[in-house]
Amino acid sequence: MGSEISDRTFTEQDFKAFEKALSNENMYVKRLFEKGADLFSNVFRVGYELEVCILTDSNLPNPINKQILDDLDSPLFTNELAKYDLEINGNVFELEDGAPEKLEKDLLSLWKEAEASAKKFNAKLGLFGVLPSLKHEHFNKALYQSDMHRYTVVSQRIKKLRHENVKILFHGEDEVSLQKDDVMFEALGTSLQIHLQIPFDQAVEYYHAALHASVVLLGFAANSPLVLGKRAWHESRIAIFEQSVDTRNKRRREQGDEKRVHFAHDYIDSWMDLFEQNNAFKIIFADVKESPVSDLHHFNLHNGTIWRWIRPILGREKEGKYTLRLELRALPSGPSLIDTQANLWFFIGLIQGLVGSKINLTHIPFETLKNDFYTVAKRGLGSEFHEPIHREKTSLKEWILTEGLRLTKLGLDSFGIEHTEKYLDIIEQRTLTKQNGAAWQLAHFKKYHSIPDLMEDYMNYAAQNIPVHKWSL
Repeated sequence: MGSEISDRTFTEQDFKAFEKALSNENMYVKRLFEKGADLFSNVFRVGYELEVCILTDSNLPNPINKQILDDLDSPLFTNELAKYDLEINGNVFELEDGAPEKLEKDLLSLWKEAEASAKKFNAKLGLFGVLPSLKHEHFNKALYQSDMHRYTVVSQRIKKLRHENVKILFHGEDEVSLQKDDVMFEALGTSLQIHLQIPFDQAVEYYHAALHASVVLLGFAANSPLVLGKRAWHESRIAIFEQSVDTRNKRRREQGDEKRVHFAHDYIDSWMDLFEQNNAFKIIFADVKESPVSDLHHFNLHNGTIWRWIRPILGREKEGKYTLRLELRALPSGPSLIDTQANLWFFIGLIQGLVGSKINLTHIPFETLKNDFYTVAKRGLGSEFHEPIHREKTSLKEWILTEGLRLTKLGLDSFGIEHTEKYLDIIEQRTLTKQNGAAWQLAHFKKYHSIPDLMEDYMNYAAQNIPVHKWSL
């Protein structure tokens, strides 16, 4: 949910000052885009954020992130909303030959560092989309919310803007119905966020490719099927996050205003379309700073509170050039570290392959693409969707095994990345078996009807770093 802010309360004067500063920075960004590519980096880079659950010996949520983070004492590890979660912020790598090896070394090193710290407190770490052992008691704000201004203000602002409690309602095999007066239900979900830095002159194509790729990866990587003992969507995080931080009041919902967490509004002609859409959303954090317009403090703070599943980010290198990057937010954490890497390289390779194929990525009606996203979130790898090449409705499984794998390999090859066989093999075998994290959890739960047994087996397989398609029941 982002970095810390300066205060727990903001006045009406703060909001007016923030709006003025944001308007000035919006005009500055518009001028940047008018001047074009010379001001922007054209280097491809990849980074990641991995949200992690902290567990007791009996695999229950363990609210000790402060102790672990204090022990780690590194900016590469940060808070999450709940005290039983933390986030690993990986280093950034150029997309070139050797990038997978460098990223794997980075991920394993940071994981081992966090794991060693957790062991000092008799805790362990797990990777889940939705942690199956969570219970209603674990959403008590006083006991389990991380002590950061940011989370306090989010709850206050959402309640003020909605004029009512947060309500979550969606259906899988069972109904999930929840209600609360704060945002703690957002802590149900933990995710893998992939950052892809791209060139200015192809930014629109990469954004559209990322929309299509997110539909495919959402089904492939689903890992969030059990919510408080209920069998829900294969990737329930999608429904949970969209509803848990929905700032619309009843009138705005009835009018069809865009949710603060959403797939996308439409296809675009420029990234300025995305940044101008931000103006439709109320300010959450009126954290005003006396900083140069070129720092884009207010612009980026506001953009960071609009949680698109594919988020556009405008940054800046130390050398002064601006950067454009896509934050790919649709994927869950887990089930294992090797699965995490396979998911990441599938996403990156497929996006690059779609852009390189030169197909028209806006031929499918946008509402059809959007509907596919939510259909796949519900049903996972067993879904059908409208594939982007011939625009025909087809089996997600069959498309991955043919076009999806082909495009991914072409995409990774175009970056000069070699030795990707182990990731491509995991993609193929997971798809052939139709066993991702969600499918395994649902099958286990159907057979044994025991969350404790499921947690024990899941954690044993993940600790051995066995890819999920090889997990048995």
